[in-house]
This record gives sequence, structure tokens and C-alpha cells, in this order.
Amino acid sequence: MEFHTFPKVLYSVDSVTALLHVDNNCFLYKRLDNDVTNTDIMTVAHAIVYVINGRVEIEDDDGNLTVAETGEIIFMPRDSYVVSDYLKNSQDLEVFLLFFDHEIALSFLGNKPLKHHTDERVCTLKSSKNINYFIETLQKMTFTNKSDKAFLTLKILEFLHLVVQENEHKFIDTLYASEQYKQKRNISSLMLEHFEKNLTVSDFASLSGMSLSTFNKAFKKQLGTTPKQWLIEKKMNRAHALLSQGKSVTQVAFDVGYLNVSNFIKAYKSFYGQTPKSMQKNTI
Repeated sequence: MEFHTFPKVLYSVDSVTALLHVDNNCFLYKRLDNDVTNTDIMTVAHAIVYVINGRVEIEDDDGNLTVAETGEIIFMPRDSYVVSDYLKNSQDLEVFLLFFDHEIALSFLGNKPLKHHTDERVCTLKSSKNINYFIETLQKMTFTNKSDKAFLTLKILEFLHLVVQENEHKFIDTLYASEQYKQKRNISSLMLEHFEKNLTVSDFASLSGMSLSTFNKAFKKQLGTTPKQWLIEKKMNRAHALLSQGKSVTQVAFDVGYLNVSNFIKAYKSFYGQTPKSMQKNTI
């Protein structure tokens, strides 16, 4: 199963057009002439998926399935770990994607009242003529600078307000619940939950709602080491345990978040002073 960290991985995908983007904040357009199924995803920013044409299925880590057909919307809070299926119909699949970070989420929520407490994470939202018009207009616009942060922020906030107009408090309550849940988790619990995935320190900073420099300082103050060194140690200890159980080097590399086996072997040798294969031979 392939694993992807959204949204940054999408910037280099041929089937995706970046309309506006700055770091983890962006408007993207995706078009596929074939089905893409069983894709493992971690969102490090809040995500809104508007299905222009086709069908999108999202299964969360609890096994709950959320489906959006043509003209429907799915909202995935940041730190969502899901499996997605993008399915075309008689025409190519087309989706409009919005990603926005913790900072924009807080700016948008402001002093908006929370009407209902919810445990819902991934959810469907209703579209509207205004939302459709916004998407159509944005796709037709020409930008001299696609990375204008101030302009992008304004457009994201505009779109989010259109979503609220159609969905009343469902969107606000789900977004607010997600932000509150993230604030309650400490850095170590976040890292322990996801250290086996191929997430970078920058990804963890985004998930925690901090800048990279703030995250590094907070992590070192709390745990007495750098997040990079902590990740290496956790991954190598886990890899050593899996290798001792007889798993293949390739499988172990994948299981602890390395997409390149050579990089895993190099890291393991640097940490333990021998290659994974040598360790397995010496323990037989």
C-alpha cells in the first residue's frame, strides 16, 4: 500500500495543477483518466475535497467510510490518516482540493460560537451555487504569482465562509473539535503515534500547529533531544525488533517509514555499526 503525505506530495504529481500554493496552504485541481485506489494518506493540513466529476471514497483508521459523488464535498481535518479511492465514471475524474493550516484555521474560527460538540472527523458537506461559482472562477483566473501568501489566505477564508453559509455549524463544529483535540495532545504522544510513517520533522511541526523552529525548540525542551535524532532512534529500535523476528530488510524498511531501502540500510548501519543483513546472520 502506497503512503502519501498531503498536500506537498501533490505538487509534483502530473495529474495535479497547483492554482495557488504556499507551503501547506493551497488550491489544487486534479484530473485522472483512470481509477486510483487503495492510496494511504496522511494529511498534515486540513483538507476539503470537492468532487467536480466522479466519486471519492475515504476510509478512516477506524474503518468508517465516507463517500462523495459529483457535486459533493468531503472535509478531512489535519492529522487524518485515511485510505482513499478516486473513481471515474464515463468521464475523467475531476476534483478540486483545498488545504489550509492551523494558523488559517484559527484565523477563520475567531470568535465563532461552537453549537454542538462532535467526535466526527472526516465528514461530507453540502455544496452550493456560490461554491461552484468560486471554483469555476478560480480555475479561469491567471496569476502572476501563484505563491502570494496574503492573496491565498484571503481566497481560502472566502471559500471557507461560503462553505459555512451552506453547512451552518457542521463544518465549524468539526473544525473546532479537530483543533481542540490537537491542542490537548503533547508533542511526544503525536510523535509516538506516527513515528513509523514516512513523515519528516517539518510534517510533525505542521501536525502540531507550530513553525519548524518553534517545534524543534519545544521538542528539545520537553524530551532533551532533537526530533530528528529521536525519530532515528525510534525507527532503528523498531527496525531491530522486526529484523530479529525474521522480516525481510525491504519489508522492515517500509514498515518504519523508509521508501528507499538503501537509505534505510545506511541509517541502520550508522546507528548499529552493521548492516541489517549482518545483524540477522549474527543472531542465527
